[in-house]
Amino acid sequence: MAERQRPGEVRDAILGFYRDLDTADASVADVVAGVGERLGRPVAESSVRSYLGLNTPGTFERTGRGRYALVGRR
Repeated sequence: MAERQRPGEVRDAILGFYRDLDTADASVADVVAGVGERLGRPVAESSVRSYLGLNTPGTFERTGRGRYALVGRR
């Protein structure tokens, strides 16, 4: 059985990934990989896509197909 995430764990890992990013935006695949590294285990792509989608346009902006940036970072 897969380990459940603590509330806010994926959110915090996504925000940390973007804050440490050297470029303005990243693909969903890059975010999934970066979050997995931060958490030390795989994370579902659907969890990342959902968080990005639900927080666009507030926290994130869509920069292209499957690419997002933190608002104000581009």
